[in-house]
Amino acid sequence: MTTPALVVLGAGLSQRPLVERARARGLTTCVVDGRTDRPAAAAADVFVHQDFSDVPGTIAALEAAGVETIGVCSMGSEQAVVPGARLAEALGLPGLPVSAALAATDKLVQRGLYRDHGVPSAGFAAARTLDEALAAYDELGLRVIIKPTDGAAQRGVSDVQSRGDVAAAVEHAIRESRTGELIVEEHLSGREYTVNAFVLGGVFHPVSVTLRDLAPEPAVGICMAHRYPCGRSDQDVATIIDVVRQATMAIGIDAAPVYAQVRFGDDGARMIECGARLGGGSDAQLARLVVGVDLMETVLDTALGETSHTSLVPRPTAEPFGHSRFVIPLAPGRISRADPGTVADLPGVHDVGFFHQAGQIVPPLWSASGRLGVLLMTAASDAELDARTEAALAALHVIIEPMGDAEAMAAWTEQLKRERTGSA
Repeated sequence: MTTPALVVLGAGLSQRPLVERARARGLTTCVVDGRTDRPAAAAADVFVHQDFSDVPGTIAALEAAGVETIGVCSMGSEQAVVPGARLAEALGLPGLPVSAALAATDKLVQRGLYRDHGVPSAGFAAARTLDEALAAYDELGLRVIIKPTDGAAQRGVSDVQSRGDVAAAVEHAIRESRTGELIVEEHLSGREYTVNAFVLGGVFHPVSVTLRDLAPEPAVGICMAHRYPCGRSDQDVATIIDVVRQATMAIGIDAAPVYAQVRFGDDGARMIECGARLGGGSDAQLARLVVGVDLMETVLDTALGETSHTSLVPRPTAEPFGHSRFVIPLAPGRISRADPGTVADLPGVHDVGFFHQAGQIVPPLWSASGRLGVLLMTAASDAELDARTEAALAALHVIIEPMGDAEAMAAWTEQLKRERTGSA
């Protein structure tokens, strides 16, 4: 006997709202993840312990669990984009074309498409060796970004400001890469923005443009908050949106959510990256609160083949200022306590969650994994939003036994190994 179910790839905190929304619609849900201790696992009707990057293995595991897949989706997971497209294709279900999924997740392929289609973006070069990276540095300028072409969550990313730092950056990027292929990019000036959108039937629907409040150095590109409104003029916002529209066309996204990052400096708006997924920082929930567009419902509809443009029409909202604000620990270490207490009862707080739990390690802020949790907040003004957020952060119950960066990273790596083998 089989059970028809919507399959959600990933059981992290970012996937939990999608699982809950699907169940609220009366759908049976099945979550697939290679790690056993994940926040969304308990929220689903069925949990399958399987590395979803192995698509044949996932199909076999779903069959063994008695799951008849009626749709495939995810939320906030870059790693799920290509496996999700391949799984949907293998099962004959609606999904992103595999070619577009590959382009949306391979930084080198994506930059090449930008160049070929005239999309404003950074200069770049591929590299597999130190000599190739040094040659790219000499060509692109005195400040570059070096990262894996297949990376996510800012893993393996370095902001290189001298030729002598190239070797360490290459080593760091290779360590975080599955393929060993790197990209060296021109450093872009200006502030960074996130565009959330949806392409449906080839039509690009912009939903929200948020300011990315980035963590200070030595962190590289790690977002502290997605803030709406973004603070730019209507004309600038339109320019940012148009650059992302061009990027989606170049990549070939025809029916999928869009999560894009743009830099806006003295030379205008230039693309950083464009993902074919919902954001992992409560972006979709924030858009629903401040713009009135429910991106999660659209993702579920699309996965089930029930497409409608009406779900992407903005609606009036009660408090049009908001952000998803990440909780950043003062130092990495072992978590003794991480719970929201009564934060959810405070004005303007719509959700609070933790990526790491008591007993686990929170690593250094060398990637997005160094963030402890996230608050979803709204208010009637920017000033009120800041005041409400300060009160909410102060009310969280968090105790961390601090560790040095190297010690915490070693403990974090060992924890991941245990979780992936099911021995956590």
